[in-house]
Amino acid sequence: MGAIASFMVATPVFSIFICLALGYLLGKVKIGSFNLGATVGVLIVSLIIGQIGAFTRDKVLGAIFFDFFMFAVGYRVGPSFISSMKKFGTKILISSCVFLISAFLVAWACFTVFHVGPGIAAGAIAGSLTQSAVIGSSLETISKLPVSAAVRATYSAQVPIVYALTYVFGTIGVLIFLRDIAPKLLHIDIKKQSTDVALKMNFHTAAPSPTRVRTFAIQSESRFIGWTMPMLRKSIGFGVNALEAFDSKGNSIADQDYLLQAGDRITLAGYADNVSQAINGEDVAEVLGQKTRFKEKMFVLAKNFNKSQLAELKADNVFINMFDPKDGQKQKADELKPGSIIGLTGDTSNSGKLLHTMGLWRSDRDAINFALFCFGIAISALLGIAGFKVNGIPLQLGDGTASLLMGLALSIWVNRYQYLESIPDSVSGFFQSLGLNLFIVTVGLNAARTFTSAFQSLGISIFLIGALISIVPHIIALYFGKYVLHMEPIALIGSLTGADTLSAGLNAISERAGDIGGPYYAATVAPAYVIGNIVLTLLGPIFLVLLS
Repeated sequence: MGAIASFMVATPVFSIFICLALGYLLGKVKIGSFNLGATVGVLIVSLIIGQIGAFTRDKVLGAIFFDFFMFAVGYRVGPSFISSMKKFGTKILISSCVFLISAFLVAWACFTVFHVGPGIAAGAIAGSLTQSAVIGSSLETISKLPVSAAVRATYSAQVPIVYALTYVFGTIGVLIFLRDIAPKLLHIDIKKQSTDVALKMNFHTAAPSPTRVRTFAIQSESRFIGWTMPMLRKSIGFGVNALEAFDSKGNSIADQDYLLQAGDRITLAGYADNVSQAINGEDVAEVLGQKTRFKEKMFVLAKNFNKSQLAELKADNVFINMFDPKDGQKQKADELKPGSIIGLTGDTSNSGKLLHTMGLWRSDRDAINFALFCFGIAISALLGIAGFKVNGIPLQLGDGTASLLMGLALSIWVNRYQYLESIPDSVSGFFQSLGLNLFIVTVGLNAARTFTSAFQSLGISIFLIGALISIVPHIIALYFGKYVLHMEPIALIGSLTGADTLSAGLNAISERAGDIGGPYYAATVAPAYVIGNIVLTLLGPIFLVLLS
């Protein structure tokens, strides 16, 4: 065992990734409908494995991992933050602020009554309010406190330990309150209420493109026999474009004077219903699996766009999809403006100059803009220096909070100018999960040796403190939103879920709200989620300064 312990301490890469692997597995284990989640799973495994030796923590790498996490959080919620604000106004933000102010006051009262120290306070905020980012911001603040190295080490060890102890109730207790108790206090059924409001508001998520590119084989009695492709394009009707033709052997037909015959194939583009109408009653049969060089591409209009240019595109046999990919609503030519998106299908090689004047192709949303990501992290490091002193102690924005704000700003910017390469959601999700848990595992291994003594010194009071901080602010904000703001109930529950950054609640309540109401509820969470991430991340350092 001594040899194994020495090996694991001397080979931190092995130890870190073993903790990650086991932590992710532990996080998936379900207890009824609840599972710990990856972050708590990784922390628990790290605290156990860390008992075998004295692991050191690389603070620079830890900061990088934490910045990855925070930047990804901001980047993923940016566009939904703006769209949700337009739909729901400021009541959600007011409700979120009431919750966060209540959380601050309840926590301060608990810490005063129970004589809680700075490290325990920061850990209680992180766990009770399920905000893992507080660990990173708190450790950064602890390193700047004017106390001895031994005291800083104690505080640093207490933060993740108290987080682990209070997180379970902060998740399960709040989830049960928001999903089961709050609807009863508001006298609603979540599924019925969210569905009714979503339908009333004509609320919907982005719809798939209605454009279809389909290939049909000409049968022996079709009236298309003897037609040329120019004739077909002129006479097909229903706003459908004939893009190309193939002979019976599958060779492309380029000759404009070629007369179509039985066995030839034609490829049509148009809205799904219109393509069906265009070939209705004709003696043709759809050919499945036919390869075509034409696929719909999204185009972002610029300032020089003029609606008369659409007619020029149509004259070049390009099918124009006027449905907005964001909300699925059909746009009118008179309503198009810079930043509007249209779909183009067909041969655009002859329309290059025209398209250059109209705007730019939308970027491939699966392409990652590495430069954007790295510039974002770099600028965040500069912004993180900004702050002020309280009682001589520097209280800075911090790299983590600055990274969240930078990710938020950049995602909104890229969403506005959609011809810029973005960062796919799957990639930002990877950075969000792995970045946080790589940071957590380094903290857990470093704090593990003091876990037993710290746990014994905390006593049962820490669980009571965690329960009070978890639930009381929700009760205050719930009744404030109901009787003072007169909020729609689902939006009120969504604002509390977001302000508490409770991902487990988002998933569980979305599922209960159903296919129609779920997206509506999720949209109400987004603005509060941004505010909650920012304020809660700062709340740990604030209490460290106030109590130290």
